[in-house]
This record gives sequence, structure tokens and C-alpha cells, in this order.
Amino acid sequence: MDNKEYFESPEFRTLLEKYEQGCKEGSRSYFGLDELSDILAYYISTNELEQAEEVFKLAKALHPSEKHDIVKMEVRLLLGKNEPEKALRKFGELPVDASDEDATLLQVEILIATKEYKEARNTIIDLLNRTQIDKETACEALELMLDCGFAQDALQITEYFIKRMPDELCFLEIKAECLIEQQYTNEAIAIYNNLLDRNPYSLYYWEQLAHIYYMIEKYGKSLECFEYELTIKEDGDYATMMQGYCYYFMHDYVRAEKIFLILEDKFPSSVMPYFYHALCQAATGNYDKAVSLFGKVEEVAEEESIDVMLARINKAILYEKTGEAEHAEEIISVALLSHPDDLRQLLTAGQELYELRDKENLTFREINIYDTKDWSKEEGLFALARHLMKHRHFEISRYALFYVRTIATDTADIDACIAFATYSLHEEEEDYLQYIENAISGKSSLLFELFGIVYDASLTAKDFIKMIP
Repeated sequence: MDNKEYFESPEFRTLLEKYEQGCKEGSRSYFGLDELSDILAYYISTNELEQAEEVFKLAKALHPSEKHDIVKMEVRLLLGKNEPEKALRKFGELPVDASDEDATLLQVEILIATKEYKEARNTIIDLLNRTQIDKETACEALELMLDCGFAQDALQITEYFIKRMPDELCFLEIKAECLIEQQYTNEAIAIYNNLLDRNPYSLYYWEQLAHIYYMIEKYGKSLECFEYELTIKEDGDYATMMQGYCYYFMHDYVRAEKIFLILEDKFPSSVMPYFYHALCQAATGNYDKAVSLFGKVEEVAEEESIDVMLARINKAILYEKTGEAEHAEEIISVALLSHPDDLRQLLTAGQELYELRDKENLTFREINIYDTKDWSKEEGLFALARHLMKHRHFEISRYALFYVRTIATDTADIDACIAFATYSLHEEEEDYLQYIENAISGKSSLLFELFGIVYDASLTAKDFIKMIP
């Protein structure tokens, strides 16, 4: 449950159209503070922060005496701009008022943004324990508890509210979200089917059901749900994009490509349509077109983002596949030198080319890997090298291996991979002998696994080479 359905409602779309029309014409119509707060929230949700700034300026100009609510709007804007410390300082300008539930919820958002999760949880529980709490506040508080990562706590409290207010569907919606968070997908699916029996035209319910099926990789069922959603609302960009993903992962590249082409034209600064259009081209053997589209990703995405890094890795793979070794080496070097801090996506490669993920198209399989631990730069880059080796891109895999070797705390397995890649390229024995020796002395069982030899740490490098099948 979120604001998405309200933002797509005729009521809000009329309000937004009135505001945006006024901006185009340079006129300044009157808007209530609640209306401007809704428009601000919409622009923050779509990451249109410059527009959100303009809404905030208009709110200050039209309602200069409403200082309390203006401060709240500014706090929300600062949170949207990922400036939690500034938001915290601005929040300090609000008077301490335990009865101001909206301010309490805002405080929780700040605590989450500053990663004070336990304090956020405790603040939410204090709020929920109030005897006169209304439905809207309870639902928002439970949503924030989910954001803190306390899905089990949120589920237990939600069950209490379902018994207390059985006719309020928002609590059923939150229960479903809690179940999804804990990956109890069958139970969540049952809830959304129940909710759709009550409201078969709910875009939100169809979308949630579709997304569950997507996350468990039942792409056919997911596609069907998104089709129902688009029957209700033909111009649903999110549902259209998700349909494209479903077609791609079901290997229907022709239909997927048609969707991504439409989205490229509609959203020329968006990365995902170009990236998946490129993957469709590569899957059907059009490598030159795929390389060109990955180049487009480099143009529209932020430098040193995972989007750009994966596009460059894919270009390097395609160059090597087409015999352009020099281009492949050049591109992989640039990719390694300009990598982002978060390299988790390098751990979840499925096909030969990397498939870019964002919060919308993650499956539980990837989420489970991401959430296992805090993955280091070394682990991410080593996973890249192993992936390239798996698909026999030994030349460019060595670039990744030599790079990660400079930051590794234990180089034994890396040296094992360097030895195997060099051997597989049919280079001279002297070029990989030392790496084999290093791997054996470092007790790397991976070395023996790669070469198909039974582990024996007493072997010399020379004896090891004689045993290679």
C-alpha cells in the first residue's frame, strides 16, 4: 500500500494537470497547502526533484503563515534529496508535540534515513500503542516499520489491527506486504486474489500480484496480471516496462524489443529500455546493434554507476566474441577503473551478458544473494572474473583478476584463476608457473578444481603441470 494508486487517480491527475499547465503558461493559480504537499510527494516519488523544489517555493509564497507545515514539506524535500542530516536539523525547528502524529511519522522517516532502525521501530511502537490512533496513521506507521526491516513485528501488529478493524482493507494490504517481505508468496497471492474479488479494477492489486509472480520468476503469470492492469489503464508505463522484462526472460525477444523501442522514444533519458533493447539484439545475434545500444546507455547513465559498468562489460564480451580483442581489452579496462562502490550486481550474473537490475525487476533469487552479507569490492570483482572465465572470455577475465589482485587480502584463489586463464589461452608454461606455485602454497582448492586434479598441497608447480589432463 502506497501513494501510487492515489497518484494515478483522476482526482490527483486533474490536480497535477492544473499545476503543470499553470507552470507552462507562467501563471500562478491558487493551491491549498494539502494540494501542494501531494504534488510535492508525487515529484519526490518520481525523483523529479527540481519540480519538487518549485512546488516547495510556491507553497512558501502562497502560505507564508503556515510555518509548521512548510517546515514539514522542507524536511520531506530534503529526505527526497537524500540529505538526512539536513532534514534532521530542519526537523529540530518543529515544536515538540506528542499529539502531532504527522511529525512523529516524519521523525521516523528521518531515523530510517540515518539508519537508526531500532529507534525508528521503538518510535513506531509508541505511536501505535496510542489508544486513539486512526486508520491512516496506523497504516503509514506499519509501512515505515516494514521499511525498517521489521517485517515480523509489522505482521504481528497488523494482525491485531485486522481483528480490531476487519473492514479496513489497508491492513490486509499491509499483511500481504509483510508476507512478501518474508517470502511467504503463496499466502500473499491468496490475499491479493481475495482483494481482487472485492475490487477487480484495482490497478494496485493487479500490479502487486503481478510483481509477486515476477519475483518468483513465474513470468507467464506475471505477464497475464500486467495485461489485466493495462486493460484497465492503457497507458501504464510501469506495467508496459514489466511486460517487456517478462517477454525478455521468457526469450520472446521480438515482443520484448517492440516494447523497449516504444519506451526509448517515450523516455529518451531512461537507461533500462536501451539496456534491455541491447540484450534483445545480442540474444538474436545482432552484436553491432547491441554494442551501439550499450554505448547509448553510457551516454544517458551517470558515470561510475553500475549501469555504465555493466554496459561496458557487455560491450567487452561482445567485442571479444566478434574477434575485436583490442577493443575488448580497452573497454574492460575502463570498466574496471570507473566502477561504482556497490558491486552486488556482479554476483548475480545469469546469462553470458549481464542483465541490469533495479528495485522493480529484482527477483527473490537476487535479493537473497544481495542480503546475505555486505559484499566487498574484492568479492564483486572476483565474481566478475569468474563469470568471464565461465564463458571462456579468458583474456578479459585476466584484466579483472589482475585488478582485484591489487586489493585482495588473500590472492591464492585469484592466482589459481590467473593460472587457469593463462593456460587456457595456450601461453607459455613460464607465464603461469609462478601463479600455480602461489596458489598451491596458499592452499587454494580452487586451483585443483579448475584443472580437474585431486587436491594435493604437497605437489610442486612442475609436478602439478605434468598432471594436467
